[in-house]
Amino acid sequence: GLVFTTLTVPFLRSEFGEEWECEAPVEIVHRIIHQRAEEKSEELVVLTQVLAHDLTVGYEELENMLLLTVNGVVVKNLRQVRGLVDSCQPEEFLRFTLHNNLILVLRAEDARTATPEALEKHGIPSATSPDLDDVEAEAAEAGDFKAEAVSA
Repeated sequence: GLVFTTLTVPFLRSEFGEEWECEAPVEIVHRIIHQRAEEKSEELVVLTQVLAHDLTVGYEELENMLLLTVNGVVVKNLRQVRGLVDSCQPEEFLRFTLHNNLILVLRAEDARTATPEALEKHGIPSATSPDLDDVEAEAAEAGDFKAEAVSA
């Protein structure tokens, strides 16, 4: 399972402590300090961790990496990431481009199958946090993309 969240200063403090500006990866610090959103809905998205699962063998060490694109589409926010993942056909591949030129590739059908397995294995009750569940309901009513926290 891949765990994504919005990159915020409170998140950086929780991950790296009060000295996050010195402890966090340089690329993340640079982006959060210098990059400004061009649209109200724009936000930086970070892969916080990779949950152990057969599908993610070899990817477990990836953590706290900026997500730049999903299937070649520049990431604008967490809701868009969910929409891009959901719209990927089962026979296609999900390609997550991370900073440092890393590309994580998963078969879409395998990712969909692995998500509930990874959630159960790690005792995670839902693929999204409660606040994103509210966003999902609003987005569904508006016909918009949904938000996501975990994807295998």
